[in-house]
Formats: sequence, C-alpha cells, structure tokens
Amino acid sequence: MKPLILALTGFAFLLNTGFSEDKPLWDLATDTIPAELKSGNIEKADSKVTLRDGAAFAVPAEAFPDQKNFTVEITFEFSELVEQSLFTVMSKQTDADSDDGFTVDMNYRETPYYARRIASYINNIFMKSSGIGGQKAPEINKPYTVTLAVREGLATFYLDERPIKQCYMEMVPNDEPMWIGKNLKGSDKPMPTVINSVKVYGPSFDYVSPKETKSDNPRGAVAGKGWALDVPKIEHEDWPKILIYGDSISMGYRGSFIPEMLKESAYVFHCVHFVGGDVPKAALTEMAGRYQFDAIVFNNGLHSLNWTPDKVSDELVHRRMSDLAQCFKTGAPQAEIFYLMTTPHTAPKPAKDKPVDSLGEKNDVVVRLNTISGEVMKEEGIEIIDVYSILADKLELASGDGYHWGRPAYEIITREITAKVLPVISE
Repeated sequence: MKPLILALTGFAFLLNTGFSEDKPLWDLATDTIPAELKSGNIEKADSKVTLRDGAAFAVPAEAFPDQKNFTVEITFEFSELVEQSLFTVMSKQTDADSDDGFTVDMNYRETPYYARRIASYINNIFMKSSGIGGQKAPEINKPYTVTLAVREGLATFYLDERPIKQCYMEMVPNDEPMWIGKNLKGSDKPMPTVINSVKVYGPSFDYVSPKETKSDNPRGAVAGKGWALDVPKIEHEDWPKILIYGDSISMGYRGSFIPEMLKESAYVFHCVHFVGGDVPKAALTEMAGRYQFDAIVFNNGLHSLNWTPDKVSDELVHRRMSDLAQCFKTGAPQAEIFYLMTTPHTAPKPAKDKPVDSLGEKNDVVVRLNTISGEVMKEEGIEIIDVYSILADKLELASGDGYHWGRPAYEIITREITAKVLPVISE
C-alpha cells in the first residue's frame, strides 16, 4: 500500500523561538555550487542566480546530514511569466517515478486563473495545491519565499510564511541533491526565474511562522495515489467517523455540518471530488476503506451538467453512478451510506439587489441526473437525502451564479443530513 499523507494546517508544529542565531548548513550567498550540480547556463552575481532556458542547480546532498530534521528556505522572483510553464522551486526526489523525498513547484496559466497553483508532494504523492494570487497573476520581480520545515521526518510547507500544509508521515529519504529549477518532466516549459536566496538549516533550527495559528479542532489531509481526504486530527479513537464526498456543494455545507457533528462527539472526513467521466474505482475504493467510517454521504452532479442525452447516454450515466456507489459499498461495507441529490441549477439574479426567482437553463440536466441516480440508489439499497426538492422551493437562497447557495441553504442541507446520520452514529 502506498504511503499516506496526513497534512494539517492552522496548527503550530514548532513552538521554540530564537532560531535566528543558527547558521545555515548551506547558503547560496556564501557557498559555491559544485560544477556537477549545474545544468545549463547558470548566471550568478551578487549572491543571486538567474535561471533561463531550463537552467538549474542543486544543493549538495551533504547539506542534509539528518533527513528527518532540516529546514529549507528559498526566495525567488519571476523575471517573465511564460504561458503553460512550470518552475520547480525545490525537489529532492530520486526521479519523476520514485516515491521518496519532496517536491514543490509553481505553474503559470493566464486563463483560467484558478489553474495557477503552487503544489507540494511528499514521497511523490500529491499533497496540496494552493492558488497563486487569486484572480491576480503572480507579479514579475516580486520576491516569493517557500519554506519547508521537517521535524522527525514530518514536513510543513509555507508560502511567504503562510502555512500551506503540514504532513504527519515519514518522508522517505534519498541520497539525491536538492534541485532548483529542474522540472521532473522534460515536457514542462521552464519559467525564467531569479533565485535571491537559498538556505538549508540543520536540526537545531526551529522555524515558527508568525502567520501560523492554533485551532481547537485542527484539520489536515490524508492522501494516496489518486485520492485525498480532508481529515480531523484524531484525538478520540472511539468517536464515530463520517465521510462526506462531493463537489463544491459539500464545501458549502461542511462549514455548518462539521461543527454540528463535533457537538455530537463525531469526526467528519471530507473529500472534494467529482466524476466528470469514468469513475476512478480503485482510488475511491481505497479512500473509502482508509478509516472505519460509520456513515458516508456522497453526491455527484453539478460538474456533470454537460451530460446531456446526446453526449452521455442514460446507460452510461447509470453505470457511472453505480460504479461510484460500489466504491463506497466495497471500501466501507460497515458504513451506512446516503446519497445527496444534486441541488438545482438556478438562473442569475434578475437584478443585483433582487434574489434568484427561477431555475436555470441547465436544470433539466439536474433533473435527469437525479432521476437516474435515484434509480441506481434504489438498486444499491442506498437511502436518498432529497435536498433538491427543498431548495427548488427556496430559490431566493441561491447565490446567483447558477450553482452555489447562501449560508441558510447550506444550513438546511446540514439539517437534512444530520437527521439521517445521527441515528446511525448513536447506535
């Protein structure tokens, strides 16, 4: 079984201060880059390195004498934004196919803006993707700092001191140097970049971000090949466990559902995913079996509104939904499973100060998907939670973008799910 990732944000892993007196084990400003660790034309001036045309360099492996305890800090700036490009910020990984070490990279896409991201990997398992600058593109000649802090083999990533993810898993060590600017896949176009600073610290350096905060109920993620779960930090092994799986609607109701379940001494696990094509059965079945879930609530639909009869037949929709249901039944045979009907597609607001008052042009697809899904769930013996009917009569609660809803609507969904789940976890 592939290694799993447990990542936790918003929780201070290191509490010591006064680390500023520690001397780096390797520093770009003072150390020489070995000739064998240069690729392409490396331009170094004033303690900075300019990377163009795919040039790259590496920090020697000897700078990591203790691969369970170290900190890397890299500050860089883009000299040009190249469409469909990728900049590997740091990568200490044997090769693109090896399940060891770590990699952080940043890509650039002019449109859509949400395709731009900084991504982190541990043991070659995708851990976290975070948008860069929201709808604004990364700025040219603006310094960005990525920090990786590893203690006892567990890693935490930061962007400009903001925690991205904290990992609770053993990072698999290797004997490789740490490359900067070297993309693991040769097909990725490089990004012209200036490296302002690279520092590697040893075990005595305790990095604490001033932007790190504590949470009474910290959450993170467990991931495997092809799947990821947002999870709570488990402090009570005997508490019931509930999995919610779905699209952005699940992101909406989780805000009220998670605290509601905490009141009942129950943990909620969350997977944001949707099936826009064939179901990744092996990955989702493994995910469903990762914990002993007592209840599972799943939905799928809003990302499939292109499944019109001329493009996707009723038989194919039926098969995909059946495959999805089987993933949860096979992976978690002990769980009580519920299917959440797809919420209505709504029309835009008639005016900025007026609420939504009608269904959207794609709602006939929603009705079709719900009808077929309802047939599948009946065959599979899975109970349905029909929030479609409820929200179709409360269109004024829609956000106006066609898909999403306001907080009161998500609280209604939470209420309906809670009514089904509570009897299960109370047994």
